[in-house]
Amino acid sequence: MDYLKTLQEKISYLLKKLDETKILNESLESKNEYLIKVNKDLETKIKIIQAKDKQLKIVSAINEDDSDKKYFKNKIDYLIKEIDYCIDRISL
Repeated sequence: MDYLKTLQEKISYLLKKLDETKILNESLESKNEYLIKVNKDLETKIKIIQAKDKQLKIVSAINEDDSDKKYFKNKIDYLIKEIDYCIDRISL
């Protein structure tokens, strides 16, 4: 009889622990979903900041050193040539 009582107590304890674990799991899943959303929002903000940083570098380079101006002029010329090449390829 004592054996059955002990077994029953252990089963009750394990069931209680199972319920606690389920509740903890639900809480962690909820926190995980929230953190995923926050992470996506932060990634979006990082992309926006990086784009603004590039714009700022371009603007500051245009206003500063001649070597930077030459670099950007060459870069723009290269991109124009690439666009012209693509247009020629489309026309074929």
